[in-house]
Amino acid sequence: MPTSVLDDISNGGAGTAYARNAIIGCLGGEIGGLVWKFLPAYLKKKAIEAVAAFVIRYIR
Repeated sequence: MPTSVLDDISNGGAGTAYARNAIIGCLGGEIGGLVWKFLPAYLKKKAIEAVAAFVIRYIR
């Protein structure tokens, strides 16, 4: 996934459906998928932004 998409997400942008779904998949997993369904939208958004920021800062 292009780092520009991750930059966009970490800065509060919508990114692409692919990037968001990839991050959600990493966060969710098997057990976390059930928990993910019950999280409020603002917490999901914050979690996605945190993962994107981590990837940009430490992995890229």
